[in-house]
Amino acid sequence: MVFCPGGIVDGRDERVPSFDGVPLDADLTLPSTGRPPYPLIVLLHGLGGNKFETESTVADGGLDNVSLASQGWAVLSYSARGFAGSCGTATSRVDTPACMRGWLHLADQRYEVRDTQYLAGMLVDEGYARPGIAVSGVSYGGAQALELAMLKNRTELENGRLVPFVSPRRHVPMRVAAVYAVWPWDDYVSALMPNGRPLVQRHQALADRSPPGVVKQAWSSILDRAEVDLGYLPPPKNASTSALVAWRRAALTDKPSSPAFVRALGRLQRFNSAIGVPAPKGGPAPTAIQSGFTDSLFPVSEARRFAEAAKVEGSNSPLLLIFDDVGHPWAQNKVADVAFNDATGIDFLNAVVRQHRRPRTGVAVRAQTCPASAPSGPTQWARSFSTLIHGSVTLSAPGAQVVTSKGGSQVVAAALNATTEPLCDPLPAKPEPGTARYAVSAGANGLHVLGGVRVTATLAIKGVEPELVGRLWDVAPDGTRQIVELGAFRPSTNRPEPTTRSATVTESVHFELPANDYDVPPGHRLELELVGSTAPFFRPSTGSFSIRVSKLRATVPLAAPRGGPPRR
Repeated sequence: MVFCPGGIVDGRDERVPSFDGVPLDADLTLPSTGRPPYPLIVLLHGLGGNKFETESTVADGGLDNVSLASQGWAVLSYSARGFAGSCGTATSRVDTPACMRGWLHLADQRYEVRDTQYLAGMLVDEGYARPGIAVSGVSYGGAQALELAMLKNRTELENGRLVPFVSPRRHVPMRVAAVYAVWPWDDYVSALMPNGRPLVQRHQALADRSPPGVVKQAWSSILDRAEVDLGYLPPPKNASTSALVAWRRAALTDKPSSPAFVRALGRLQRFNSAIGVPAPKGGPAPTAIQSGFTDSLFPVSEARRFAEAAKVEGSNSPLLLIFDDVGHPWAQNKVADVAFNDATGIDFLNAVVRQHRRPRTGVAVRAQTCPASAPSGPTQWARSFSTLIHGSVTLSAPGAQVVTSKGGSQVVAAALNATTEPLCDPLPAKPEPGTARYAVSAGANGLHVLGGVRVTATLAIKGVEPELVGRLWDVAPDGTRQIVELGAFRPSTNRPEPTTRSATVTESVHFELPANDYDVPPGHRLELELVGSTAPFFRPSTGSFSIRVSKLRATVPLAAPRGGPPRR
């Protein structure tokens, strides 16, 4: 291979000015065989990262420059604006006036995403790359990959106007030919602030910010530290126009009903999420997405919404979904699973861009297993996620139960902080005060959970800023329990402080927990627990409340028993 380093090389500034002059630290890796122009793939790193995350010294089959160049790709690796050598460090900004506007915009289509298009277009102009490009990214980079898939053959200008995607100098028509997005968000708002609403279509989600969801406080704090410690944030005079700054302030300090919070959410959906990109003609670029059932930051619902929207909008583009125990924590990222995902995603890109054949599509799922040393469940393939579900089991209770904002166990809540605690760590199954519980036996054959618990109930709410956290448990006969699903719900009754605390408002609700693929062993029981707070993972309510839960019915989707007939 031929490696062409960028950045500061031997004291020379070899960074590449982007469309607005901001210098980007970029490397190019070319195949050792063949002739240009080559098929180009752009690799995008995670939040707080840099170009070195996507570079290697050996061809081990991963998503890295050496492995892909050995297959015939030209590989562009670069540090996103506002990080590392792309104006992210104080050193990188020295004697570089253009860096004064090089702050990060959190995967904004008009800046970070446009940077990718601009750099790829330069390589086309210089004769190194073909105009149909591939993109792959992880987490922060995965979100940008989905945005690029939605833009496809369009570029979004700073004023929000969409124009044709062309190379900067020769104006060669370009397009995103294929995408492999790893651990992405489709909607930053729903990912960081779930409100428990069932999976909705793109246009509905854009309007569904009332009520705002429950902030994943533990993740918001981690992301905030990454942005502050590793990135270049907007200077104070520009902060008022930054959706990123507005979100940080709102998520960490404001009440969910505050006008500043609601405005920040709208901007994040419109400019920082694939969900805000108007659908292209014919649907998004051919897209493969890998998401983790056990990913507590960007769960599989993000990928499923993207897929459902593409279907409803009449897309005829190939789409592949890979769902398993790989992603942000709690995901266990077992070596065999990561290798399978890399190979499957790269095969998808090769099929579309290099081999011009129809890639494998549909959905592949693998079940979570414990302990961490146990191999994941066998891979199941299907046309769609819904075709893997064969029946359900129902949890209910005859009487009402009361959930309070002060209820639950702080010890259990601390153990459920997915950012710091392991997934396969059984906890005591002792009932907690101020919570509601609903259970069903797994029976002699066990239960294979596949999907998110769907809950309907009547809530009689007293107090302000109410919220519910749902926990689905696998309870063993020995008195321990293993978390299976964890999610939050925000009732529509979200009254501000001046409202009388004594009034009771009744609301019929329907909400879902994030999906998982999990086998409940024979002799265990499946239990749904509702609590008023699971801090520090979810941000606790700023108010005090009690919720009387009645007429609850929880439906747990099931897969066919392994080796047995489908459930009906």
